[in-house]
Amino acid sequence: MKQHYIPRCYLKRFSDNEKSINTYDKTTSKSYNAPLMSVCCEEDMYTLSDEYVKRCWEENHQEINNLTIEKEHFARDVEPNYSRFLSDLDTIKDEWMTGKDHYRLSYYEKKELALHIATQYLRHPLIGEAEVDNYLRFEQAGVDMMKYIMAKQTGNEEFEKLKVGVTCEKAALHARLTYMNYDELMKCAGTMANNYFVFWVSKGGDFYTSDFPIAVEPHVPNQGYLYCGLLMYGSEMMMSLSPSLALSIYDRNYHKDKEELDGSFIVADDKEIRRHNMMRYFYAQRHVFSYKNDFRLIEFIHRARGGEHIYMTPHLKAEVVSGLGRY
Repeated sequence: MKQHYIPRCYLKRFSDNEKSINTYDKTTSKSYNAPLMSVCCEEDMYTLSDEYVKRCWEENHQEINNLTIEKEHFARDVEPNYSRFLSDLDTIKDEWMTGKDHYRLSYYEKKELALHIATQYLRHPLIGEAEVDNYLRFEQAGVDMMKYIMAKQTGNEEFEKLKVGVTCEKAALHARLTYMNYDELMKCAGTMANNYFVFWVSKGGDFYTSDFPIAVEPHVPNQGYLYCGLLMYGSEMMMSLSPSLALSIYDRNYHKDKEELDGSFIVADDKEIRRHNMMRYFYAQRHVFSYKNDFRLIEFIHRARGGEHIYMTPHLKAEVVSGLGRY
């Protein structure tokens, strides 16, 4: 069963018919019109196994089913609220552009938007793969250390030869570590909301999005990151919210010059639009989307690089070190 890691309510904003979307494919260097059901999705990435569902009931009397994450969490709770918030932003943007009002989001509204952004980022399979791998390596290091201690305490070296691995229900672990870890999610949203939000407007509907639509540009090199790379000192988190609206969230501790712009809607010039679109293209794993079906920027970069595409991904692999070595 195909399940979207980029919600369709978001992708539809970049479609002119809500059924298909203009797509550039980095693997083939071709553009085409793709059905929304065929992009930004993976087979059963949220589906829980029968064994896991049964175990949750037997051990905790927890009533879940195979599609609890997709149907109850995302489809029922998360995505309808996300869609409404994005529509509200459209209204605020239009009022800024017509001069009717200059409403600025409150801290709590910024936090709600940040919560949606963090959820969309953390549910991505790249984030899930990294976080699950980090967790399993950490757990395996603990198991191996326990075997070593038992061997030394008992004098029986057979303990070190025991084949004890670490397994998991991947979909459930991804959820528990990231987008359904509510305490950490709220802390992340609160920290993001304290930063400076600048909304960029493209009057021509020129902003791209992609299958990895949230990118963090580190304006200061070699900084540690928080929340799977969403936050770091000197960073600018960049995301297109629609073909006509993009968001930059600037770290307040470094980008002090952005304070007076916090909450503003600013018409983006051609250079600013290119900057955002290049980030969409660089971080795209495969697909870039354009409401206007205009991929000339990508085609220019591709030709200039001799037919090679640029691929960027956040560095998410944690270093796990124990007295027994690196994992």
